[in-house]
Amino acid sequence: MANPTPRKLGRPNGRAVKARGRTWENSVVSVWRALGFAGAERNGSVYGSQDRGDIGGIPCTCQCKSVTRVQLWKHLDEALAQAVNNGTGDETCVVYKRHGAPTDDAAWVLPGSFAARLMHAYYTR
Repeated sequence: MANPTPRKLGRPNGRAVKARGRTWENSVVSVWRALGFAGAERNGSVYGSQDRGDIGGIPCTCQCKSVTRVQLWKHLDEALAQAVNNGTGDETCVVYKRHGAPTDDAAWVLPGSFAARLMHAYYTR
């Protein structure tokens, strides 16, 4: 697959940015449902200042990002703070949309301790 062309935005309006994020969150909900979590759903702004991530009804805290500029550490720190609100400890992820690519080509970023447990569980079966 050829590398997608980077998106160039002049001055996006607030509605367009929110719509892009909402569409991406719905795509990630579909992935969680395909993984067997039928109760996965968008949280939206249900929790206000006590944000618990973008996706609810799953066993970890999931933050979805459809952004032009990836700020990996900032977004991972935000996800970890939301995981505390959600009661999932370090079990969190940030899912980045790749412009022009299908949902399967998203980048999933996990804290190292959580990734190590997942790798151990997967590879030592």
